[in-house]
Amino acid sequence: MKTNITLKAVLRLLAFALLAFYILFILGFAWLQANAMIRPARHEICCASPADLGLEYESITLTTEDDLRLYGWYIPSQNGAVIILLHGYGGNRTSMLPHAEMLAGYGFGVLMYDQRASGESDGESLSWGWRDVGDVGAVLDFLSTKQGITSGGIGILGCSTGAEIALGASARFDKINAVIADGPYYATTSDTWPPYGLKDWLGWPVYPAFITFMEWKSGTSAPMSLRDASAAISPRPLLFITAGEVGYEQWRVEQYLSSAGEPKEHWVVPNATHCAGPTTQPGQYRGYITSFFGRALLNP
Repeated sequence: MKTNITLKAVLRLLAFALLAFYILFILGFAWLQANAMIRPARHEICCASPADLGLEYESITLTTEDDLRLYGWYIPSQNGAVIILLHGYGGNRTSMLPHAEMLAGYGFGVLMYDQRASGESDGESLSWGWRDVGDVGAVLDFLSTKQGITSGGIGILGCSTGAEIALGASARFDKINAVIADGPYYATTSDTWPPYGLKDWLGWPVYPAFITFMEWKSGTSAPMSLRDASAAISPRPLLFITAGEVGYEQWRVEQYLSSAGEPKEHWVVPNATHCAGPTTQPGQYRGYITSFFGRALLNP
């Protein structure tokens, strides 16, 4: 009997130790991730511009509601429509040059810029794209001053965190008339549920911990969940794009797609990884985005 009691005590102690290790691991990992993700990604923009693609453009400066300067490029429209391009987390506007070339080749105007605390733009810290949602208002103010853009002729395309910003901004600003979200992940804890697969189930507590730490360190939070943003976009056209690998990215987008109203589409890029459609399948990607924006903005 004594041996059995001792064994039970050891098992209880082991279970407690494992639980404590799990909780500490989750909190520690989330804390380290938040510290890494909050850091600014400012750097000089060099070595590539629309001029390298044979495109005429102007360098622009946008001013946010809190007086930050965001720097970018504007390629004038030839067909009456313009597309706002949003890069991924910690990137800069040069990563959207392949998209700009595809769109400008069909006469679309293009506006791309460095999000706050990225590239050459002002900002003390990143915020998982949460503050960047409101910054799209400065882009729309700029476009309202430009000639050659028809009423109802503004679209938006974002990649990764840029896709999350595009969804949130389109829900907030009805001047955006068509939306492409390429590879969005999540903005709020509710966006991460239900988990995908055993690994995601085991690690799911990282999400609320990470988001809580990000909110604390950035001093802000997501304006709304991506589910709610997707639902708010209808009746404007919405296209989700995901990588060809079946997994977390497609699983998340299926949740947002189920919340979205019509018209909505979902295109899975064959043999592509996260946001790699323009380089993996350039012909198909060009055809899909230009056709979508053409139908939505040129022939609504």
